[in-house]
Amino acid sequence: MSLVKAYKALERMREATTSNVPFSFEYISCNETNATSEGLKRVERAVLRTGYSRTKGIKSQSLVAFTNLDTGKPGFFYIPLLMKYKGMRLCENQ
Repeated sequence: MSLVKAYKALERMREATTSNVPFSFEYISCNETNATSEGLKRVERAVLRTGYSRTKGIKSQSLVAFTNLDTGKPGFFYIPLLMKYKGMRLCENQ
């Protein structure tokens, strides 16, 4: 997985959110508290939202907050686990 590609995708997500344009993406879920994953998740229409402040530690730098516009539910994903943005693969081994 190329973190450079993931951070570039995150830039595009921020631009789309600023323009109020929803986007799709896929990520691998990760619950560090329970050491579990629900596997690959796809969100069809989302925008970013305010996440944790920088004072909350290292997770605030790698955890991205979003709102699923189809369900209205908030969610989070880790930047290194971002697999696709608008249908484009961000990792080499898919």
